[in-house]
Amino acid sequence: MRLKKKYMIGLVVLCVSGIIGWGLHQSAAGPAKPLDQLMPEGALLYIEAKDFSGMLKDWSASPEKAEWLKSDDYRVFSNSRLFLRLHKASEDFAKATGVPQDMKFVTDVAGKESALAIYDVGKLEFLYVGRVSSGNFVQSPLWQSRNKFESRTAAGKAFFTRTEQESGRVVAFAVVDDYVVLGTREDLVAGALELLGGSQARSLREEEWYTHALAAAPSNPGDLRMVLHMEKIAVTPHFRTYWLPQNITEMQSYSSAVSDLYREGPVYREERVILPKKTVDDEASITQPAQAVTALLRLVPNDHGFYQAGAADAKTSLTAVTGKILTPRVTATITDKVAPQVQLTGGATGSGSDLETRIDVEPVTRAGTENAATELQKEFERAGPQAMLVVQGTHKNTDGVLLSIPSLAVVSAAVDWDLSKVQKAVQDVVAPGITASRLGVQWRELQDAGGYYELDGLAPVAVAVRGKLLYFANDTGLLISVLQTNNPAPPQPLNYAAQFSHSRERQNFYRLTTLADQNSAASQTQPQFFSGNLASFSRTFAKVDSEEVAIRQSRDKIQQTVTYRWAQ
Repeated sequence: MRLKKKYMIGLVVLCVSGIIGWGLHQSAAGPAKPLDQLMPEGALLYIEAKDFSGMLKDWSASPEKAEWLKSDDYRVFSNSRLFLRLHKASEDFAKATGVPQDMKFVTDVAGKESALAIYDVGKLEFLYVGRVSSGNFVQSPLWQSRNKFESRTAAGKAFFTRTEQESGRVVAFAVVDDYVVLGTREDLVAGALELLGGSQARSLREEEWYTHALAAAPSNPGDLRMVLHMEKIAVTPHFRTYWLPQNITEMQSYSSAVSDLYREGPVYREERVILPKKTVDDEASITQPAQAVTALLRLVPNDHGFYQAGAADAKTSLTAVTGKILTPRVTATITDKVAPQVQLTGGATGSGSDLETRIDVEPVTRAGTENAATELQKEFERAGPQAMLVVQGTHKNTDGVLLSIPSLAVVSAAVDWDLSKVQKAVQDVVAPGITASRLGVQWRELQDAGGYYELDGLAPVAVAVRGKLLYFANDTGLLISVLQTNNPAPPQPLNYAAQFSHSRERQNFYRLTTLADQNSAASQTQPQFFSGNLASFSRTFAKVDSEEVAIRQSRDKIQQTVTYRWAQ
């Protein structure tokens, strides 16, 4: 889950402020050059804010920050390796500057137009350049402590530097005209002063990767802009360690990326542009699935908890259909409260732990899913899936206690589906797990919403075919809703789209995860991951209404729009 109106960038701001730990400032006069032209070359990541001070104050004064600091999520994060490394770096910086590093200090001296460039992720080497009001900055603790620093000059301008002996951390800063320059290396501060003085040295703005990224980015920068040199960042050991999705190979296929955040009243909109190292030769491989995905988005019902639509092939779509609807199963290992399986060998006839074994009916033969799905796989391969829509949500059962998770999948293929073959193949998949004589796996036809079929037993499986569209569902109400939906298509073709309704789903998420976590062997020193850690983060940002992702792809770039909507 992401963050909130006026506050979504709060955690980003918090982390950045923890890294730099000082020396942001108030702005007055307009700069003669864009801030990226004052950054020496070699940066891996560049962040620029139109009003960093305002963002920081918004986050610091928000109820979300106060709630988060009390949450289980923060408690877990504060014990993480990443947090502890940042905290240690902040302590080292405080010793080097001789100035306490706290949020009040950072807020007091935070500037308006500000930029931060990181040159080494592991060593946390950075350079900060921003506009400053000299009258305000000379009152700051950092400026007041300058007599503890050694004096240097670059381009005729004085700057101050100090090294903390125990850690070897370097702090250097300067105040020149309308700028404050702060860094963790003397050469970076000196380089910025030389560029400020008109030096012809290469700046970040002249690096090829950076110019390509800016050329693809929106012409109007967001309130916060981040530019990443992905080709170098993705191969660092720190990125491989802390990148949660763990799709390192995919990330290494990109050269650079730009992300712009726009704050627009109750809506936060993030515009991302990602540049791959290689362009796509076959443009049809992009446009054809995009047309299929866009057509599927017309079927999304208004009352949904989550949906996603994207390109799919026979393997991925079959895996989703079987795993979510035909043969759903829990893959996580549950310890402590699962009865052991009985292994009968060598003429043994059972034991006291085998009381649930029926001896008056034929045992059910549970064929492997891979073998049972052979015919269904052949039908998927014949039809040639191009895109798939998945719709899910939660609701209370009729008993008012337990929750169910209705799921639906619509697979769009290159040719029309053969309904009779699909039905026969679905029976082959479902039957081994529920019957020994194929009872309850016969199809019955219903005429609602143009007609569909459902199994006549306890297995909640329903299917429908509309030409090239094949519908699977474990809830007939959801299936009927989708069959009757015909929304306007998005204005532009999309290669992927997804939306999560936090306001609709969060209460059910708390109840569901609380029940699920009761079956796990939880540590007494850590909160439960789902019902404690994640749930507390959800409660912190309870005013988040929804998050939506839309992706458009062309031969040479990927554009992503992420929209966060907040309840008013």
